[in-house]
Amino acid sequence: MRETSAPVKVLVALTTALVTIPLVGSAAGSVAAFDDVGVRVDAIAAFGAPSRGVGNVVNKVVVIGIDGLMFDKADATQAPRLRHLAAQGLLSQGTIAGHITVSGPSWASALTGVWDTEHGITDNEFDGGPFLAHPSVFTRIERADPSKHTVAIGTWHQIATIAATGDRRADLALTTAPVPDDPDESATDAATATEVISTIQRSGPDLTFTHLDQIDLAGHRHGGASRAYLSAIRRVDELVGTIVAAVDRRAATNPHEQWTVLVTTDHGHLPTGGHGGQTPAETANFVIARGPDFSPHTTDTHTLVDITPTILDLLATPPGRLDGHSIRTRPTTDTR
Repeated sequence: MRETSAPVKVLVALTTALVTIPLVGSAAGSVAAFDDVGVRVDAIAAFGAPSRGVGNVVNKVVVIGIDGLMFDKADATQAPRLRHLAAQGLLSQGTIAGHITVSGPSWASALTGVWDTEHGITDNEFDGGPFLAHPSVFTRIERADPSKHTVAIGTWHQIATIAATGDRRADLALTTAPVPDDPDESATDAATATEVISTIQRSGPDLTFTHLDQIDLAGHRHGGASRAYLSAIRRVDELVGTIVAAVDRRAATNPHEQWTVLVTTDHGHLPTGGHGGQTPAETANFVIARGPDFSPHTTDTHTLVDITPTILDLLATPPGRLDGHSIRTRPTTDTR
């Protein structure tokens, strides 16, 4: 959910430099692209299988936050990379009924592990105050081990607000500047993905969180039942594939690193567009967890509030009191 309000801060390396980053894949994509059924993607070739680290294993986590995505729509569009990723690990299609189905409250819950009733955020206009009482996953990791490298790179500026707040903050919090002449945000999301890939390949952060926004924009403008919404899903599916491929390349050249990819969303969309209510379309939620510690299966018990506890579990960080729970299904074993 892109807004235009308070500028976000941190580390200085911010925003504007990302405009010049070359785009990943074919970002543009129009509604008509959805009708091109002649294009077939070999999802298995898009990226490999998760690999278990060897020797002195170091866990690494990438979280891909996809704003406004209903997974059943991804399934319906035959989004091959998301489906392949889900088949490689845990897929939970649950509900966040009772929670406010708005981006601010939801991403705050995903990145703190507590529900809106705890952190108190009710809309998209918020500052860092709530994260003093309810620290973000970045703060918890940095408090426990300042040597950990944590990064947030997103299309929506409020992700950086969350990551850049607290006595300990993400080492890097970037908001991608809007690419000019990008009415559907596809080029801006592609610039976000390009920076994520570069960061993974360059420094292999312990935690990388990224946010992609164009599906939500399509839902607001055209509705969750529209071809524009489905086209946006296909474009984001391509970006997800490039990020996961970068993770696998990094793992192949750094065999002691054991990588987990988590994917989730903040809310669904009404067929005619919009969210914020409690209909099944708006409260639909999903989590994908792909990595050596996640046995492939499907469930309906896990949602966005379980993202932070899972990250903390993987990175051996004390969780504190959280509403969510780790969804790790298979603990790491020493294979030496």
